[in-house]
Amino acid sequence: MFSRKPKRAKPNAYLIAEAGDAESDAKALKVRATGARGRVAERARTRIMMCASVFVFVFAALGVRLAFISFGGLAPAGNYASAPQADAPRAEIVDRNGALLAVDVPVIALEVAGNEVWDAKEAAEKLAGVLPDIDIVGLEEKLAEGRYVEVRADLTPAERKAVFDLGLPGVRFAARVKRFFPQGELAAHVIGHDEPGKGGVMGLEKTANRFRGKGPMRASIDIRVQQILEEELAADMEKFTPEAAWGAVMDVETGEVIALASLPDFDPNAPGAFGADSRRNRATYDRYELGSAFKSFTAAAVIEEGLGRESTTYDARGSFKVADRRITDFHGENRILSLSEVVQYSSNIGAARMALDLGAEKQQRYLQALGLFSALPIEIAENREPELPWQWGPVETATISYGHGIAVTPLHLLAAFSAVVNGGVYRTPHFLASAQQEDGARVFSDDTSAAMRRILRRVITDGTASYAEADGFFPIGKTATADKRSLTGGYQTNARIASFVGAVPGYAPRYAILITYDNPQPAEGTYGYATAGWNAAPAFSRFVERAAPLLGLSTVNESTALASFVTGAPPALRREAKLTTQASEKTGAKRGANRGGGAP
Repeated sequence: MFSRKPKRAKPNAYLIAEAGDAESDAKALKVRATGARGRVAERARTRIMMCASVFVFVFAALGVRLAFISFGGLAPAGNYASAPQADAPRAEIVDRNGALLAVDVPVIALEVAGNEVWDAKEAAEKLAGVLPDIDIVGLEEKLAEGRYVEVRADLTPAERKAVFDLGLPGVRFAARVKRFFPQGELAAHVIGHDEPGKGGVMGLEKTANRFRGKGPMRASIDIRVQQILEEELAADMEKFTPEAAWGAVMDVETGEVIALASLPDFDPNAPGAFGADSRRNRATYDRYELGSAFKSFTAAAVIEEGLGRESTTYDARGSFKVADRRITDFHGENRILSLSEVVQYSSNIGAARMALDLGAEKQQRYLQALGLFSALPIEIAENREPELPWQWGPVETATISYGHGIAVTPLHLLAAFSAVVNGGVYRTPHFLASAQQEDGARVFSDDTSAAMRRILRRVITDGTASYAEADGFFPIGKTATADKRSLTGGYQTNARIASFVGAVPGYAPRYAILITYDNPQPAEGTYGYATAGWNAAPAFSRFVERAAPLLGLSTVNESTALASFVTGAPPALRREAKLTTQASEKTGAKRGANRGGGAP
């Protein structure tokens, strides 16, 4: 049983040739048979060689492709748009000349871990000694509860060193980024503001959320013109004590908003310190019945349709009954007026008669073409659709002709007025500077627009807006004093919205300007009046005289202006005005760059 098993002999096989075949005997082959274990090993070697060959081929192909990509031999299959990274820096905002409006700045925040503080009272007192503006009682209570407290969102270097020198336990210095608005309250409603954790929440700041890592946003506003506009509005806020005031300046050839203000305003660096009423952008969000400025739209539509000319007459005597309503004039001429005089003296009766000749269908078509039926597609979120009448019969047709019964935002009105005076082309207003002029949509012919410029010039020379005159610029425009609607329905007693919308230079308009006061009161020198001719029109004049040099506008003599009013502004004159404006903007941009991007 302990004997070793004999080793099995490996079988041998012999090939035996047939007898008598000597050649086969000589070439007899010896063949060795293979066992099961050998056959398995042979198959394994074959499979390993096949796998190795496949791997070599695959890695060789990858190596060749990598070489082509590395040395630029292969073009990408397509272009792919990448979404902005959430942690990328937010875009800076600059005005059209490069003045800085909003920027991210690194700051150091002071935080204290309450569970690491030894004595809450002592820590609060010592921190208050360095930072006297903090709430010492509130801080002590929070630290005593072991809470993690942010004491200050940003520290100056001196404050940080002073806190560090206190040697208090639990103190943390956290690196953060804060949005800073170097212009303060200037253009606050256009620029907007941000909130921690949300980014921009209004104005261009909200738009900047989509521009992370894409370089600065160039706004269309000119901070120099903006400052003049706000100063004039603020001065009249004190003089006429209105509830609010707003204004805007728009390039009639491009649609760019050069300035826009809404008072009262706020400081974007501390928006929480101001009430919600101050943060409302009345110029782009609130809707108003803006009154007699609509008479310019009615007159232009009547001329365009061939239903009237500047000399066409309308009976404006007494009152005018439409269905169950009776229409009267505020200070009626009580005589037959020409179409031009209807606009000059702001006759409600004359405008109503023109609108009824035009008809409701055509009136709606023109107002829609002027952008007054839908929200403006502007870059800021503070936007609103106009409020239209629920029915549009003869009464509505008559009252809408002079701006009652339809409520629009002030920017709606300014854009529509621009189309009346710029040659008849409607352009959508926008708040980002554009390198190219948009084509726009034609609403009126050049001849109709030229006629309206003559009519609107007479409003200032012979009509309700004599105080809007600006020597050498020959402005055109229209006063509008509308009854103020009540929140409970109807209209308030002795309350009004006073506006003046105009353009300069009147013979070849480049800029349209709107000035409006919400319920202004009579003041010294107005003889008890609080209508637009006594407040908004003079503010327009002062603004033009101050802002014209910055807008690249220069005075001309009366013969040049008169020739243009009579024949229509020649294209060469418009191009000359535009080139002068562009040269002024380039000069302003260079000055802004030399001053490091700050406000001039």
